[in-house]
Amino acid sequence: KAIGDLFPNLKKRVDIVALLDEWAARFFEELDYVKEMNHTKRFAASMAEELPQILVPESYEEYTSRRVLVSEWIEGEKLAQSTASDVGDLVNLGVICYLKQLLEMGFFHADPHPGNMIRTPDGRLAILDFGLMAEIDNEIKYGMVEAISHLIHRDYEAIVYDFVTLEFIPPGTNLSPILPVLAKVFDQALEGGGAKSINFQELAADLAQITFDYPFRIPPYFALIIRAIGVLEGIALVGDPDFAIVDEAYPYLSKMLLMDESPRLRESLKYTIYGKEGVFDVDRVIDILQAFDTYTINSSSSSGDAGSMVGGRRDGQ
Repeated sequence: KAIGDLFPNLKKRVDIVALLDEWAARFFEELDYVKEMNHTKRFAASMAEELPQILVPESYEEYTSRRVLVSEWIEGEKLAQSTASDVGDLVNLGVICYLKQLLEMGFFHADPHPGNMIRTPDGRLAILDFGLMAEIDNEIKYGMVEAISHLIHRDYEAIVYDFVTLEFIPPGTNLSPILPVLAKVFDQALEGGGAKSINFQELAADLAQITFDYPFRIPPYFALIIRAIGVLEGIALVGDPDFAIVDEAYPYLSKMLLMDESPRLRESLKYTIYGKEGVFDVDRVIDILQAFDTYTINSSSSSGDAGSMVGGRRDGQ
């Protein structure tokens, strides 16, 4: 309340109490190493089957307490500093890994700074430090996929409602004044290549500007997502100035649209193919199938000797 009184404009743009609650909860979680160990095990188990080339350090439960975490030492170099030829593949793998956390698990690593992503000597991607994790529910997960489907078709009227679902706009808000503003922001973002060419960081900055004049807030979970995606983009842009996170994310989104059996994603797949006019678009079908093929290739690349791994560990270890 005191912060809101000192900065009334900030209070309009940000749910200060929710933001502080989110920060405080994550801060105290990072001080509990038993919880971090459990986070690590949960993350490793979720990656073991589909992405075994993601390496997660093993935690030793018998030596771990609330104040002490004992885990495996992993040799390697920071991904951001590596000059290896497969860094681009590892960044793509990191994007797939993050999207799986965000859109499938709903449980994601909220502190993926460059020091937490390591290229191992055998060419795998090691992810460290699971003290700061965050969760989102199915409403948010599916809402993000729906928003991207609407964005592909520039259906801004639907996107405004998506932003209510995603907690950017409070329920019951008059959406009419916000629609033209959002349409302008997205039109600018889509110039020069459509949805796949969007610079996520620039789009997030433009959306933040809207909060000054309209009942539009950046929800706490999205602030964590912006930070995480910003790290991946920053690493990728060093080696590839044309890198676009949405373009790299599209193969995974196509996989979700084609394979997830939830009614909401079935409807999103139908919308992606038919659009708001209800007209079958064969080019869109080809695009989705090609993207799914790309996902299949990317998800099996940069595997090092992961083929000899069992549950994320080498045979015999």
